[in-house]
Amino acid sequence: MRFAFCVLMLLPIRLFGGFEQGSMGARPAAMGGAYVASGEDAWLVFFNPAGLAYNASFNASVFSSAAPYGLTELSTTGLAVSVQPGFGTFGAGIRRYGFSLYRELSCGISYARSTEALAFGFTFNYQGVSIENYGSAATLGVDVGILVSLPDHLRWGMAILNVNAPTIGSSREPLPRRFSTGLSFQPGNRCAFFCDFNKDPGFGPNLRGGFEFWIVDAFALRAGMSDDPSEISGGIGLRWEKFELDYAYVSHSDLGGSHLATLTFR
Repeated sequence: MRFAFCVLMLLPIRLFGGFEQGSMGARPAAMGGAYVASGEDAWLVFFNPAGLAYNASFNASVFSSAAPYGLTELSTTGLAVSVQPGFGTFGAGIRRYGFSLYRELSCGISYARSTEALAFGFTFNYQGVSIENYGSAATLGVDVGILVSLPDHLRWGMAILNVNAPTIGSSREPLPRRFSTGLSFQPGNRCAFFCDFNKDPGFGPNLRGGFEFWIVDAFALRAGMSDDPSEISGGIGLRWEKFELDYAYVSHSDLGGSHLATLTFR
């Protein structure tokens, strides 16, 4: 376990930990993590809260990645919910990451509202970390986002995570502030294409892209890729009445493969 803990602490913050919210949801993962211009489900609490405005009904989803890249110490689980009572959309999400020696917990509450062609939203995130023998600390981050409907079946999205530049702990360690922008193209009810550009302070730009194709009403194929880190992903979606099961496999150029699964009730 000590060896696994050392590996965990040496892995780049870009990949794991550091309240990396973009690791949530099997559907986004299967499409390379390109999700900032989506408007489909409750996991937008962690990507772009503005997209929640297009969730017309109650949506509850659970997520699990029990052993990313073969390491149970990197286990991530989560829950996301959205509801639209008639005066905007409210969302909530919980993310739990790590193991007994190192643990992260993120709890977010979101609100989104849309006009004819523009949606906007924000999320308040409680973010806590505990390290065995070192104690624990917590802080509050704020995420903001917009989503614009464009002609020709296009959407443009933009989100800034931790826009308030929160710090955590007595050393006032800054949490990563991420800028994301992207486009989605949905020419019909069965297929969609996504492309994102992400930028974290201290790192180069990260490009992500993916697509989704519903072969029949109950079965979808997905694929995507990203650079820096270099990953290729794919997955499927299964629908049965009010339930949807999503599965994704993400292959990292150095670390190997990772399995992710999500169960959603709509």
